[in-house]
Amino acid sequence: MKSIDFTNEELKEARVYYSEEKIRLEAKLDYVMGMLVKLGGSVRISSIKKSKVTAKGLKPKKRGPKSIWGEFIIKRLRARNTPMSYVDLIDDAMAIHKISSEKLSAARASILNSAFRLRTVHGKIETVGRAGRKEKLIVLTKWLQDDGALKPDYAKAFKKIQGGKAVRVDMSAVPVSPYED
Repeated sequence: MKSIDFTNEELKEARVYYSEEKIRLEAKLDYVMGMLVKLGGSVRISSIKKSKVTAKGLKPKKRGPKSIWGEFIIKRLRARNTPMSYVDLIDDAMAIHKISSEKLSAARASILNSAFRLRTVHGKIETVGRAGRKEKLIVLTKWLQDDGALKPDYAKAFKKIQGGKAVRVDMSAVPVSPYED
């Protein structure tokens, strides 16, 4: 296969051209999809997940104050290396961070909020449960196989805690984090 050599100027022009072309085509596609929706046609949205990129071509960093609880949840799951319930996680937080019982509700709310963000925005954790049961356990997304089932070691730990088999997670619904790790 032949390789093509470009000068820096040619590379710059090609990047500019294809960037403009991409923007133009995306705008046209948005218009077409809008018209299809207005006309009542079926719109199949592509399942390709786009990650946002900064001007320098890197994933953006999360702005604003960072909660300590997101990192805490990830670290506790890795340290225990087993699925955890929200109650266990909150109890660990109270003991490790020496939080008084008066601040239990605030700590609980913060941990639940961070877990929600880790699950719905960053896609780093998931909740798994038994069919027909209310209580769910938190697991790292890395502990799940491609089909949504827990990996064998974690499935055994889940069965030991919950007394049954975990329901598979819909892996197509697991988000990809828009931020760099």
